[in-house]
Formats: sequence, structure tokens, C-alpha cells
Amino acid sequence: MYGTICESTTSELVDQLSRRGFFGVGALAAAAILAGCSTTSDASDAGEQREVINALGTTTISGKPERIVVASDFTDLEFLLSLGVHPVAYGNTGSWDRGSLPWQSTAGIADLESFGTTGEINPEIIARYSPDLIIGMKTYLEPAAERLSQIAPVIALDWTTSWRDGVATVGQAAFVDEAAAAAIARTDALISDTAASLNGLGGKTIMIGSMYGDQLYVQGDASAPGVLLRELGLDYRGYNAEQMTALSMEQAEVLAPADILLSLASDQEATTRLENFAVFQNLPAVKARAYAPVELLLSNAFVDNFGPLSAPYALPQLAGVLTGLAAGQGKQLP
Repeated sequence: MYGTICESTTSELVDQLSRRGFFGVGALAAAAILAGCSTTSDASDAGEQREVINALGTTTISGKPERIVVASDFTDLEFLLSLGVHPVAYGNTGSWDRGSLPWQSTAGIADLESFGTTGEINPEIIARYSPDLIIGMKTYLEPAAERLSQIAPVIALDWTTSWRDGVATVGQAAFVDEAAAAAIARTDALISDTAASLNGLGGKTIMIGSMYGDQLYVQGDASAPGVLLRELGLDYRGYNAEQMTALSMEQAEVLAPADILLSLASDQEATTRLENFAVFQNLPAVKARAYAPVELLLSNAFVDNFGPLSAPYALPQLAGVLTGLAAGQGKQLP
């Protein structure tokens, strides 16, 4: 027995790690939200009023928004861009170091006006853009939600909001329901095509364990990447029924059931420390060269920001990594 299990609550881990682009969590079907959306062509009637359920409750929106402000550059922005809608401004968090992500650039982010933000949103800055809709992540919006709601209707996404739910919610709020349904269908088709190419990878079991700081984060059954791997027809095994669990590095043996092992290597120093740890080196997947640290950009696309924008980038690369690992072409450790 190695040490004592230290299991942080899911909400704490999500808040701490998702802001830093470590990994996304959670997934639920979008059917319930889509069922509440208009089934007619995208609404443009200025007199139409609709109520949109989101992470801050239910928001009433009167008329199709024309001046949308997005609070950050996470999935709140990407979901809107994937629907062909450009905000009048968005919050640049600086989370991606290298600048905007490739799929964001393809969607025209360079042409958008932005304002700097590192956390809590400043309502005065938002008000300068005279928005008629504000979209953002709950942790960014919630502290100033009351003041923001006096400026414009507020729609919040949680870090645990699945990509389907998020796209449907944003589409409903922006009065582009058909575009949302099309984006979801387009992404589902990519997932199906990728699943067919992987052919179950021979039934090999996949797990995800990543070092960040001093803790080993192991993805659970409810994690977004785990759900996606299962949708790809693969035998993903979560540590437990939760989204993720924080353990000590000495407990790396919990990854022993994996035939294929992925690590989301956003903390290179911590990842190197894990790879030099004898217990980790002796895991079956590692010894069989079926282990790979997922580089940061693919991790962003596959986990943190998966959706209609990033899927064309993430799925082919992920398929290539998994195919190589199934063939024993992963990283060689001492």
C-alpha cells in the first residue's frame, strides 16, 4: 500500500485545473436542451422571447442578440464561433501561452476585439461594448452576476457542461438553433468516422493518469475525455464513477489495469518526475511501450476545449496516438 488516498472534491479540482487548461471534465447528453429549442429556422424576430436554462439558472432573452460579449476564450467563445456567430468582444485570458489556438485562429479570432481578463469579470469593461447578451464560464461570471445582469442577459457554462449541452445552450441563447444542431451533428459524424477507423483498438483498456504539481490526477468514468473515448468505441476504464480523483504519485499502481496509458502533460516537470518513478516505470502499459504523454496542444483540443471547432484537429491526431500505442510504439522509459 502506497500512502493515503487524498480525494479532493470534483468541484474543487474542476475549478483549480480547468482555469489552467489542464483538462476538462463531465459529459451529459444535449437532448434535453435541444428539445427545448426552436425547431424552425434560426429565429430573428426581435419580439420573440425565450428562457434559456444555464449554469446560473434560467435567463430570459427578448429578441435575437446582435451584440454578444464573451467573457473568456474557453469553450464559451469556441461554441459561439462554431455557430458562425462573432461576438463584439471577448475576454483574452492568456491561458494558451502561444496565443490563440489553431482552431480558434481558423475561426477568425484574430479579427475580434478583445479585453484582458485573468479571472473575475469587470462589469464596467463589459458595459463599454453595449452588449445585449453576455456569455461566459460560470466561475468568471458568478461573482459579478448581479451587476452583469443589469447590463444584459447572462448565460453561463459550467466547467462540467458537456460540449453538446454547451453548444445547444449557446445556440439557443443566440437564436441560432439550427446552426447548433448542425454543429453537433457534424461533430458526431466525425466521432463516428474516427470510431470506425479505430475499430475498438482490439479491446485494449485505456486509462488516463496525469501529474500536475504534487498530485496524480486519474480520470474517472464521468470525465469528458473518458466519455469521448467510449464514444470512439474504445474500452476506457475510469478510476471510479467520478470525473477525476487526486492521488499521490506513490499510488501510480492504480493505473496497472491499463493496456494503453495516456498522460495529459501540461506540467512537464511533474510529468518527468512521474516518468522517473519506479512504480510508474513498471506499469504494464509503460513496459509495453503503450504509454504516451499527450502534448499540450492536443490536450487542449481533446480535453479542455473539445467541440465542433477543435474536433477536426483533435480526432485525427488522437487516433494517430492511440493507433501507435496499440502497436507498442509509445514512449520508451528506462
